[in-house]
Amino acid sequence: MGTFIGHISPGLAFFSFGILYAFRYSWAVVTGAVTMPQNYSLAQKVGTQGLLKRLPLEGIMKVIYGTLAASAEFFYPPGTNKLQIYDRSSHDLHFMHPNEWQHFTMYCYFAISGWVDIISQTCLPRRQIILENVAITVAFYIEALLLFFHRHGKGVVEITVHELLLLTCCFICVILTVEIWHSGDRVLCFAKTCLVQIQGTWLFHAAFILYKPATGKPWKDDDMSNVMFVTTFYGWHIVLNAVLLAAIYGLVVVLHTIKPPQTWMKLKGHSEVCHMGFKGLPKSLQKMEYARINTAETEALANEDEEL
Repeated sequence: MGTFIGHISPGLAFFSFGILYAFRYSWAVVTGAVTMPQNYSLAQKVGTQGLLKRLPLEGIMKVIYGTLAASAEFFYPPGTNKLQIYDRSSHDLHFMHPNEWQHFTMYCYFAISGWVDIISQTCLPRRQIILENVAITVAFYIEALLLFFHRHGKGVVEITVHELLLLTCCFICVILTVEIWHSGDRVLCFAKTCLVQIQGTWLFHAAFILYKPATGKPWKDDDMSNVMFVTTFYGWHIVLNAVLLAAIYGLVVVLHTIKPPQTWMKLKGHSEVCHMGFKGLPKSLQKMEYARINTAETEALANEDEEL
C-alpha cells in the first residue's frame, strides 16, 4: 500500500462501497421499505439458481477487493515476493516488511467480513444480520488499530494524512458499533455512508499528495503550511462527499417519481420487508405507513395477476 497504486486501489474500493450504500439507503428512505433476504430454509432454496440469487453483492465485493489487495501486498508488481516475516540471513532475525504485513492483515479482515456475509445469506437457515454487522465492525476496528501504529519511517505530511484517515475510521467504528444494536437507523446509515465515501476519496487524494503532487514537487515536511493545507483539503472532502450523497438521494427521488412505486414493490416468494425508512417515526405514523405499503403491494400483485 506504500505506493501510488497502493493508495488509489483501496480508495476506489471504499468509494465504491460508499456509492453502493448511498443508493441502497436512499432507496430505502424514498420507498419506505427495503426487501431483505427472506428467512428461508435450505430445503426451500436449493440449486445453482437459488444460490446465485442469494449471493450478496456487498459480500462478493469485500472478498474480491480484500483478497486481491492482500495478495498484491506481497506479489505486486509481478515477480515480487515479500512473503517473509523475518530475515533468516540476519543474525538477530529482525522482522521484514512491517508495512506490507499490516496492510495484509487489514485486507484479510475485510475479506473475512465478506465471507461472513456470503455464508450468512446463502448457507445458514436464517440470515444472521448481527453477525454480519459484528464482522464489518471488527474489520474497521482492526484498520483503526493498525493505522494508529502505522508511523514507521514516515514524515510529518504523511503522518498527518494517515491521522486524518484514522480519524475517519474511528468515526466509522463508533457508528458501526451502535448499528449492532440499532440496525437500520436512518441517521446512522447516512452518516456511515458519507464517512466511507470520505475514506475512499481521501485515500485517492493521499496518493497524489504523497507520490504525485500536482506541482511536480514533493511536499516538504518542514513547511507548516503543507500540513495546514492537508487538513484544509480534508475539510473539502467532507463537504464534497456530503453534496455527492445529497445528489444521489435526489437522483433516487427522481427515479422513484418516474417509476410507479408499485413497480418496486412486487413481492417475490415470502420475502420480509425491513421498513428502515420508518424508524424514528411515532408508532401511529409507522402503522399508517405500513398500511400504505401493504396496500400498494396488494395492488401490485393484483395488477400482475391481471396481466397474466
